[in-house]
Amino acid sequence: MSPAHPPQAAAATDPGRERENNEDRVLCEPDLGIFAVIDGVGGASAGEVAAETALEVLRARLSRRTTDSARLVREAIALANRQIYERARGDARLAGMSCVLTVAVLDGAKVTVGQVGDSRLYALAPGEIRKVTPDHSPVGAREDAGDLSELEAMRHPRRNEIFRDVGSSPHEPDDARWIDVLEVPFDPGGALLLCSDGLSDMLPAREILETVETNASSPRAAVRALIERANLAGGKDNVSAVLVQGERFAEAVRRRRDGGRDGGAKDGGSGRSGGRFRDAGRGRDAGGAATALPAAGAARRAAGAAGTAATSGAAGTAGNLAAAGSPGRPLGAGSRAAGTTAAGAPGPASPSGRAAWARRSAGQRVKDSLPGSLGKSLVLAALLLAALAGYRYREPLGRWAKGLAGHFGDGGGAGGAGGAGSHGVLVVGTGDGGFATIGEALGRARPGETIEVAPGRYRERLVLRSGVALVSRIPRRAVLLPPPGEGEGPAVAASGVHGARLAGFRVEGTPQAPWGMGLRLDGCEVVIEEIEVSGAAGAGIEIRGADLSTVRFSYLHHNGGPGVAVTGTAAPRLLSNLIAGNGTRPGAPAAGVEVRDMASPLLAGNRIESNGGAGVALAGPDRAEEIFRWNTFGAVAREQAVRVTGGGAGDAATGTGAGAGGPGGAIAGRAPQAAAAHPAAARPAAAATPAPRRQRP
Repeated sequence: MSPAHPPQAAAATDPGRERENNEDRVLCEPDLGIFAVIDGVGGASAGEVAAETALEVLRARLSRRTTDSARLVREAIALANRQIYERARGDARLAGMSCVLTVAVLDGAKVTVGQVGDSRLYALAPGEIRKVTPDHSPVGAREDAGDLSELEAMRHPRRNEIFRDVGSSPHEPDDARWIDVLEVPFDPGGALLLCSDGLSDMLPAREILETVETNASSPRAAVRALIERANLAGGKDNVSAVLVQGERFAEAVRRRRDGGRDGGAKDGGSGRSGGRFRDAGRGRDAGGAATALPAAGAARRAAGAAGTAATSGAAGTAGNLAAAGSPGRPLGAGSRAAGTTAAGAPGPASPSGRAAWARRSAGQRVKDSLPGSLGKSLVLAALLLAALAGYRYREPLGRWAKGLAGHFGDGGGAGGAGGAGSHGVLVVGTGDGGFATIGEALGRARPGETIEVAPGRYRERLVLRSGVALVSRIPRRAVLLPPPGEGEGPAVAASGVHGARLAGFRVEGTPQAPWGMGLRLDGCEVVIEEIEVSGAAGAGIEIRGADLSTVRFSYLHHNGGPGVAVTGTAAPRLLSNLIAGNGTRPGAPAAGVEVRDMASPLLAGNRIESNGGAGVALAGPDRAEEIFRWNTFGAVAREQAVRVTGGGAGDAATGTGAGAGGPGGAIAGRAPQAAAAHPAAARPAAAATPAPRRQRP
């Protein structure tokens, strides 16, 4: 039913500074209690068509309160999905169009929220802002998990990729792994803000809150001010905002400001995942099951308070559902690896120096500045603080205390290359004394250390080592090329390696100089994330033996063999990857993912499209339905998305295998950062792919 006392509300949308057309649409009907932000995805005018279609369907369906709000939201989004999908199938000019959206239905003191994609809903109270909706994107999932700070996420080169959309493939209303439905309270002294990523990528949460509170007396003025600020910050995309204020919000803001308290966001302006009552936002979906909201980035804030270098560690705590971009999906446990890059790193330069350069860890710096007895007292105090701390901070404080203990205890301290401690950072490719090659740094690194690689092109083959994190300082700017005459094997190999991490590299081969394969993991338990593999003669990644590794947030495309081949008894986790355009070698089509023998990988949140054979080729039918539901395959038939071969799926190294048929559908969604560098990646052979939606620098 409609709200008895409609809230104050206003909406506005703007093309931004760099777009000629506006693919955003807004819905703001306070008398009916229905609100939405819709962000179109597609080339030419297709994104506008998708967004306009969704707007019409949502307005019509949400206006008729014929069922409970959760069911109403699911049905409205599913109906919009069907209309967009059918319209695109009937018009080649609209092929691949879709949209992302956030919908809110107000029922008195309760708001039901529907979410698909990376538009957002924030809950505001005087001096507080909290991001309610999860982001269905690689970068958003890492930010929600606390592995990226708000500013890191806003500047990340992959921030324009998405896991889920409305319109690119068929879905049913009850598909809980497609639509997230949440229930949150609506307090008379609070407000809700729905916005497209054109706003949230330009303004941090603290600035959003400040702008709304400055204009609290007029929602219309507030949304216009938000758009103006986003445009002043660059306006790189269409900008849309819908603000819904409780009847006492303006008065509550005025009273708080008159009281002399700081008007900024609490919790240190914790940003897009932050807010004082972060845990209060747990909602329930249509079935009444609890829906987890983004986890806190407490580890980062605790490390910053201790004076440590800011890190960007691997997601993967037990039950970290946000890492797959799919809250509620049982992904099992992961492993948290060492952090990536420390703050204040030297600027990139060509690999030339040969002496080791290493940063001291926080514990080493504290040790150097304090007498031994005082340092040990500090360790005891830190351990006590961790024991007494609330759940939110106990784990990061405990890790920090253990790090201090390692440096003040007997036998702790510096050592190894360049005097690096057990948690130091070795640098490759800096002009002031870094290692000349990655291999040299790997030979000197000790477990617990991180190797940070500056941007550049490195003609060498790598072998991972247990406990060592190997990261590209800027994602995909450290490129591995085949050494002259040595491209037949894998670019990166690991056998029996545990606790290692490889992040941010690009593995690149060409028809003239291909790699034999991108990565080969054999009996390992490592984390591979944010890598790109293209141009390998065989598989992008081969995983074999009793391997338990995790591969996530990666882009595997245009390799001669399958994107990923899993053999033996391997049981890796493949989470939130884009696997497209692989296995198209003439006469030997291969699937996007080939599973052979007794292998049992977990696939969740992946987008698998336009490969030479099926999306996924399985040796048996046991998990076919699970894989089909937990991943997206574009506009292809069910039998082409997941195919049971009844035996081996082919030679993983060469890409020979089962799975007939041509590429299955165009790559829809926001253009990955890599697609700009490799235009062919967005247009596989025989696939009619629209122009990419976003071309941000």
